[in-house]
Amino acid sequence: MRLGVVGTGMIAKTAIPVIKRCGWEIAAVCSTPRSRKTAEALCEEYGIPAAFCDYQQMLAESGMDAVYIAVPNSLHASLARQALASNVSAIVEKPLASNIREASELAALAREKGLFLFEAISTAYLPNYITLPSLLPRIGDIKLAVCNFSQYSSRYNAFLAGETPPVFDPEKSGGALMDLNVYHIHYLCGLFGPPQKVSYYPHMERGIDTSGILILDYGRFQAACMAAKDSASPSYCMIQGTKGYLIQDTPANTCGKITLHLNTGEEEHYDDAPSDRLAPEFTAFLKMMSEKDLASCRQMLERSLSVMDTLTQARKNASICFPADI
Repeated sequence: MRLGVVGTGMIAKTAIPVIKRCGWEIAAVCSTPRSRKTAEALCEEYGIPAAFCDYQQMLAESGMDAVYIAVPNSLHASLARQALASNVSAIVEKPLASNIREASELAALAREKGLFLFEAISTAYLPNYITLPSLLPRIGDIKLAVCNFSQYSSRYNAFLAGETPPVFDPEKSGGALMDLNVYHIHYLCGLFGPPQKVSYYPHMERGIDTSGILILDYGRFQAACMAAKDSASPSYCMIQGTKGYLIQDTPANTCGKITLHLNTGEEEHYDDAPSDRLAPEFTAFLKMMSEKDLASCRQMLERSLSVMDTLTQARKNASICFPADI
């Protein structure tokens, strides 16, 4: 399968060698004119045939089966829409779009065209995460879930100095909710489905949430999801039940070792973490496309739509508006 990569930022640079190891052929890299030298350097380093600064030209000339979109959030929907319209499947970095309207339109277009549309979200494909549903019955009735993903952003100092990096830019659909809490929503929606009610309590600076607490009301239990880019703390995911609890002392995008602690004092440990957290998702995408398994793709896409709906509700609850919402 031939894949084009759009973007030359940190996530693209991290993903390209992983994608190649997973068995994809990378056909091209597309950048802005300003980043052309970076794109050319990536092509030289990884043996990629072509660098483009014109996205439409890349879609038309590089013979891609799919495109991996790793650019600021605000561009996800428009670039994915152009790919699908050109009969090229799309792998879109999380979050899938800026809001549920955009995401639903992309899903409808992918279905109409019979193409693959994936959200690149590591959590959903990690082996330890896939193990969790089999362990949930052992902790009894769920009473509480708590997740925390807090890391001091390398770009926060620039933000405090008056710059506006994309991750802190409301014009680019940034913020802690869209960048970090999205992993918690995937974590919980994948296990329990969509919540009944969503409330978001952000810390706002210059019109963007630099940190915040998200409450997902599941009726029978509550989930508290904390995410911060303006401060740091240990990251973890914990689910508490009447018979014990499950905990992972890692961020939700990594899903490291699982500890099952029962009220009897017994503990069990499970760990099947990959050497690279991005490998399972790109391996899964390649398998689905190679086997023309649209059914599995659609199943994961429905989860992404549920997550996007939750993100949209959370922002609406906190009065955080992006240009895409207008």
